[in-house]
Amino acid sequence: MPNYEYKCTQDGTTFELWQEVGAGAPPCPTCGAPTQKVFRPIRTIFKGSGFYLTDTRAEAGVGKSEEAPKTGDKPATETPAVTEAKPPAKSDAGATSSS
Repeated sequence: MPNYEYKCTQDGTTFELWQEVGAGAPPCPTCGAPTQKVFRPIRTIFKGSGFYLTDTRAEAGVGKSEEAPKTGDKPATETPAVTEAKPPAKSDAGATSSS
């Protein structure tokens, strides 16, 4: 069962209560007035690289030799020119005709 924090709508008293998920808000323990659930940001710890702005940004003007390719563009690759080997042409110069 999770621990929830509640705040009284009349006197502002805050208290914590172990309660089932989806259960209704209990009355204030000091005055019996209705209460509201208090929501707070959760504690998150990021470990490792890639979580800070300085990890993913390049410094302005440093190490920039060319413009970076746009997302989705394929990098230009050089393909060698393909030459087909053609068989030597037959010559009729050495051929004799018989008549």
